[in-house]
Amino acid sequence: MVFFVLVSIVGALLVLQYLVLLYKFRYSRSIPTVQPSYPIVGNIPSFWGKSSEQAHWLMAKSFLGVDRMVKMMLGPKPMLFLNHPDLLQKVLMNNDLLDKPFYYGFMQLGGGLVSEPDGKRWLMERKVLNPTFNTRMLTSFLPIMDARAKKMVANLGPMADGHTKVDVIRFVGECTLEIVYNTTMGRTANELPGQREYVKNLNIIMTRVGERMMNAYQFLDVFYRMTSAYKSEYPARTFCNEFTDKIIRERRTELQEEQKLPKETDEFERKSLNFLDQILTTKREDGSCFTDQEISDNLYTIMTGGHDTSALTVSYTCLILAMYPEIQEKVVAEMNEVFYDSSVDTTADTLKQLQYTERVIKEVLRLFPPVPIAARQTRNELELDGVRIPPNQILVFNFYAFHRREDFWGPDPERFDPDRFLPEASQGRHPYAYLPFSAGLRNCIGQRYAMNSMRIMLLRILQEFEIGTDLKQPDLRFKFEIMLKLVGPHSVWLKRREKC
Repeated sequence: MVFFVLVSIVGALLVLQYLVLLYKFRYSRSIPTVQPSYPIVGNIPSFWGKSSEQAHWLMAKSFLGVDRMVKMMLGPKPMLFLNHPDLLQKVLMNNDLLDKPFYYGFMQLGGGLVSEPDGKRWLMERKVLNPTFNTRMLTSFLPIMDARAKKMVANLGPMADGHTKVDVIRFVGECTLEIVYNTTMGRTANELPGQREYVKNLNIIMTRVGERMMNAYQFLDVFYRMTSAYKSEYPARTFCNEFTDKIIRERRTELQEEQKLPKETDEFERKSLNFLDQILTTKREDGSCFTDQEISDNLYTIMTGGHDTSALTVSYTCLILAMYPEIQEKVVAEMNEVFYDSSVDTTADTLKQLQYTERVIKEVLRLFPPVPIAARQTRNELELDGVRIPPNQILVFNFYAFHRREDFWGPDPERFDPDRFLPEASQGRHPYAYLPFSAGLRNCIGQRYAMNSMRIMLLRILQEFEIGTDLKQPDLRFKFEIMLKLVGPHSVWLKRREKC
């Protein structure tokens, strides 16, 4: 009897709590709901137990065809999906909308630039770290990027027989990791101790975090820790944390030794600190230094973001150029015109002349944005399309779907066409219709760094090899693992170009 009374009380409290939440979120009643939606649980069953490939398609489908705003219901709680550039501009340009929602915490990067939940705290960190990506610093990185790209081409050489299938992302990924390591830590090693294991374990983490974000039953740590996903993520994360922590310890010791040496008098040299040196030596406005955990979080963020996003974009570009040889030849012709012999260096000026190549990269980023989903959390009340949205509500954007709007990209948005980014074609297009690096204050800090590294890697690959593939663009399938990943290998074949 007592048991049934307790069950009845608990049940009544749960119903009351549910009704309270329904009333709290009544503002969203006028916003259409993603279908199918079920009583009480909302859209949760649609994503329950789905693979990262299924989750990607379900999320994209929820946005495709939406003109402005819909909501997805996690039980009684709405998540607002925004899909119009007017709305994204209003959100991303709002300095009161810098907070990130709870599921960014699944990355366990704490105060890193990507996952820091508190927008005001993030803004202070960003101001301190901005000098790391200034023009002089980026220019000083170009020779490092070029050296690593040439090494990658040398490693690809033995497979350039015109028929051997190569999963190009494996080689590009190693190259981008070495570039990030060399530029952020000031190292010149050809290969890092533990490099391959780091990439392998990082991929495991990304897979697990992506799946967790799409499965509400894994949101609570107490339940997630019971899953097989956690059992595979934990050792992978332990390895990656130890990898970055070891780098921090070694560099901190080196800096302490360097401080005992005579001071460098050259002003430029004194300011030319790499990313790790910057966060180890820079002080905030209040005079405080970054803690070891903050350093680790930011280093982890830069290594992950700088490595994975560029590797994916270059690999997608290689695939696309292999599918469309006429576009590949136009890129090569431009590269040969600018870099007409080995005496021409890769400088900021020569890279800027690769305008068609840049349009190709931009079109790849439109169709295959490496970070397909982003979100913000409201700090204060916000009005969108006449709806007054209260604080602590989640706003979600899907750039994969957003970049496929026919009203901004024409009747065939899936078609690969670099000329979409010609000045005359871009004229009149909404400035927030294209957001591969997000926008506003919380945009990607490393977008110029990424564009430089991608142009250099493509330059060295295409100067040396003709690229082909048996894959067709409509056959490509994707999965959400924080990044937009291809299902299956980035399979190409390489053939050495005849030198004039």
